Amino acid sequence: MSEKELRKFFEFDESDLSANRAGKLSPKQMKRLEENEKGADQILIGFGVFLIIIALVISYFVTSDIFAKGISNISSRDVTPLILGIGLPWGILGFFAVGSFRIAFSKLDNSLQNVEGKVKFVKVEKTVEERRSDGSHDLRTVQQYELRVGRVNFENVDEDLLNIIDEGDTYAFYYTKQAKQILSAEPIKTGK
Repeated sequence: MSEKELRKFFEFDESDLSANRAGKLSPKQMKRLEENEKGADQILIGFGVFLIIIALVISYFVTSDIFAKGISNISSRDVTPLILGIGLPWGILGFFAVGSFRIAFSKLDNSLQNVEGKVKFVKVEKTVEERRSDGSHDLRTVQQYELRVGRVNFENVDEDLLNIIDEGDTYAFYYTKQAKQILSAEPIKTGK
């Protein structure tokens, strides 16, 4: 194991590690986390706006013929398509749009956490949904690695990390609380 490889893999330097040892995020780490969250927020807000536009378009096409007759000429048989044309798209798409906005405007807990212990890599199988361009989907099983240190599991670890860290060695990992994003790590020398 090379500490240089470890620093390159997790993209940290000595100033980041020093701040993490002191229980703080470095200014560089704070900036990177804010930029990552801002990018994700923009995608979620864009998705919410897209859903609202779709709801508007559906409502327009379903109700345009009814309103073309004039409000005074709307019959009782026009009420159901009118309710469905407005209520259904806004109920379903509106629900997902509001959810998207809520997630975008909530902040991740990026407080610094740390764990020390012996490293263990575990190969796990997970079932993932794969969507195709025609709208259908398949379920398939994929193999991923988990990095386990003490009671903390880091999921879907890049296989390259197995070539940098030796299983059974003792390490300290500094990571974000909610996303469990590893920010820095260092080997712990144990007296044998």
